[in-house]
Amino acid sequence: MTIDLTPYLPTHGPKYLAIARALAEAIRQGDLTPGTRLPPHRCLAETLAVSVQTVSRAYAQAEKMGLVQARVGSGTWINTLDDGQETDYLRGANMAMDVSPVDLSIAHPICPPGHHLRFRETLRDMADNAHPDVIDACRPIAGLLHQRERASQWLHDTLGVPGTPDDRVLCNGAAHGVMLAIATLVQHGDVVLTEALSDHGLIALSRTLGLQLRGVAIDEQGVMPDALDAACRRYRPRVVCLTPTQLNPTGATMDNARRDAVAEVLARHGTWLIEDDVHALLEPPGLTPLTARLPRQSFHVTSLTKATVSGLRAGYLSVPRGQLHHTLPRLRATSWMATPLVFEIADRWLADGTVDALASEQRRLLAERQQLTRTHLAGHTMASRPTGMHIWLALPGAWRAEELQQQALQEGLAISTAQSFMVDQGPPPRRIRVSLGGENDPERFAQGLTILARLLGEAPPPMLQII
Repeated sequence: MTIDLTPYLPTHGPKYLAIARALAEAIRQGDLTPGTRLPPHRCLAETLAVSVQTVSRAYAQAEKMGLVQARVGSGTWINTLDDGQETDYLRGANMAMDVSPVDLSIAHPICPPGHHLRFRETLRDMADNAHPDVIDACRPIAGLLHQRERASQWLHDTLGVPGTPDDRVLCNGAAHGVMLAIATLVQHGDVVLTEALSDHGLIALSRTLGLQLRGVAIDEQGVMPDALDAACRRYRPRVVCLTPTQLNPTGATMDNARRDAVAEVLARHGTWLIEDDVHALLEPPGLTPLTARLPRQSFHVTSLTKATVSGLRAGYLSVPRGQLHHTLPRLRATSWMATPLVFEIADRWLADGTVDALASEQRRLLAERQQLTRTHLAGHTMASRPTGMHIWLALPGAWRAEELQQQALQEGLAISTAQSFMVDQGPPPRRIRVSLGGENDPERFAQGLTILARLLGEAPPPMLQII
């Protein structure tokens, strides 16, 4: 096919990056649609009066950006609804490196050696004293009763989530819980609202389920009530998915007044809410969930993954009365039931205070890394929570996010750009997400900050022109 990228070509920068950005803009404007086959390298090179090597580099860059997919023997295609914006660590882009990069790209709790010791001690004790139902479980789709009872008490007393054990569903992590809630409420083609910048897992899920995901404007506290009201009037969505505590990637967190205002909008429109509260334990007590304000029209999702150890994928879905019989078939179809062994560990940790202790320690460790990051990156504009997992860092004028990401990777550092978190098409914010927990070793973490600080203080390296 013949495509005209000329209107989208920037007037500066390396030619291959200019072509990649032109492809991105053409996709955002709708001139290139998912499933479109791009011209062969030689044809586009002739059209743009550049070398074939330049087009090859441009296509390779576009693939790294998640815009296109190269298929052997078939050509290069604009990505379809299979999450083309997965982050590099999910695509395994770094596997070819001889030495693994310092990872400041992945949302991960800090796991010092003491966490591993607790985990092993629990497993040793369970070897002798595990509840017999953990091995024999087959029919309790929502989860074993003693595990749901303990979780329900904890959800109510610690997080303020309304409900009883009959309203709780055990699921394999928060992502599974969000999927179950959406599948309960939404059908193919329905509109779902969320924050304009949102977790890439939700974006991928919307594509998988065929939903129309629409972004709502946000500020430093997350979704803005007036913008949410306008979007509800415009789209009449069946569901709104929100993360009121430490929104990924910005860290935006609603105070209780903002939560009151958002709840009022949803109540007035009668719109279902799915609250992703996976970061609740990373905040000090005092914030009450949106679900507590809208108990009859809200699904609440949380897990222990972000505040304890990442391998403990114990997720908890709280379902409003009258909806459980719709949710359980989706759970049965996707995993039959959550893994009882995982929840037996979680049950013991909830009972003996380990969860609260690890969450408190996680907040302390993250606070230390927040301070260290601000020291290394002093002078740069950034947003974060005092005990947040990320820094939302604005780039100095000379850098573009994808250029910084690629240069950092060449120097042994992995970071994330805003592209993967964008719900709607448009120019991404000139920011990067710096994650604080991906490296357990404090020295490697500090090394990564040193690399990043140096890069931010330099001009982007000149690129060799390919003729």
